Amino acid sequence: MSKKEKPLGMRIGENVFCIGYLVFALVAGCTFILRAQATGDIFYSICAGMTLLLGCGDAFHLVPRIMINFKGATTIESEQRKRDFWLGLGNLVSSVTMTVFYLFFFAALSVKHGNGDISSVSGNRMILLMVLIVLAVIRIALCAFPQNRWFSKEKDTNWGLYRNIPFVVMGVITVGYLIMLFQEWLLAVLVTVSFVCYMVVVLGANRKPMLGMMMIPKTICYLWMISLFL
Repeated sequence: MSKKEKPLGMRIGENVFCIGYLVFALVAGCTFILRAQATGDIFYSICAGMTLLLGCGDAFHLVPRIMINFKGATTIESEQRKRDFWLGLGNLVSSVTMTVFYLFFFAALSVKHGNGDISSVSGNRMILLMVLIVLAVIRIALCAFPQNRWFSKEKDTNWGLYRNIPFVVMGVITVGYLIMLFQEWLLAVLVTVSFVCYMVVVLGANRKPMLGMMMIPKTICYLWMISLFL
């Protein structure tokens, strides 16, 4: 076994978790669609878009990881470059979809705590949504810079920080309105934990790869959040 290869048990466990997460996101998304069709409630339509966007975006980086775990380590340079490309592309796509996820998240909460339709996103809530949209656009634009080195193993930690500054601000605003506007304390805790785990990975996983395991509690937070909407 290659020194760089994960133990078989770890690879199997990671694959089971990743596949379970993707199946859950698909089933939850389809459940929201069926509820939206049955009730005509726009809340479920927004939740369906939010959940399927998250699951499909994460699939871009989880499916390559699943395939790599099945195949094991490689010493073939061309194969490694191919893996780096697909993992990098997956991380780029999921960074974008995860950002847009919070726009759907805000809209869903506004409808849930409003009068049940899209007009609930008005007044102060519309201002907050516009601020989130601006931050999301800035974050996505920063993700597009080549200095991020998405397709290389040698990541630039500084750019990992730059592109995530607007994302963290989105998280702070999200937690703020969850507490002050909606009194959704459990969701506030889940969003906070997911952001903390994510930033630990962004800032530390390059130097200490085991910190990448923090993506597991981050993902569990997302599963819990979707479950609460269900």
